[in-house]
Amino acid sequence: MDHLKSYFEEQLPLSDVEPLVDCFSVIKMLKKGDKLVTPGQRTLFLAYINRGAFRVFFINDKGQEITSWFSFKGMFVTDLLSYYKGTSASQFIEAIEESELLIAQKSQLEQLYLSQPEFREFGRLFAEKGMVMVMERMMSLQTKSAEERYIELLRQPNLLEKIPLKHLATYLGITDTSLSRIRKSITL
Repeated sequence: MDHLKSYFEEQLPLSDVEPLVDCFSVIKMLKKGDKLVTPGQRTLFLAYINRGAFRVFFINDKGQEITSWFSFKGMFVTDLLSYYKGTSASQFIEAIEESELLIAQKSQLEQLYLSQPEFREFGRLFAEKGMVMVMERMMSLQTKSAEERYIELLRQPNLLEKIPLKHLATYLGITDTSLSRIRKSITL
């Protein structure tokens, strides 16, 4: 809870963040390989990663898993479309290591936003950051080579240590063989 409280204090420096921290009262433990979300369920919660790491992925029409996102300690995770639209999730969210989540129900957060409007800032910032991350990912896939995307990942500490290469390849939009070739060609 201390990490979460510190995060909120950074985001909302003029507020007593305890009511917002209190919304994240459900603790959920997952083992490596456990699914937090599966397609078809409604994802009306926001989860803060207190410990661990997650992979967000879908299965394409050829039956292949395609990784669309990774989330790590100190980040939030949910199926964004399901969360904001109230529809069924379209992706899996899977723990890639033993993890601990602090979970808030969307209805509880919305009630807090109504009763204490200063906390709407968190909701706005979360939505903006999510949109920016999705737009950056889309632009990267459209404008950069797989090698350039891989080099970007190398700049993120501990990222490559946590992610199996097969998932990293699908995140980059390439085959395992292409990833091996890129890794061999890069000397940093």
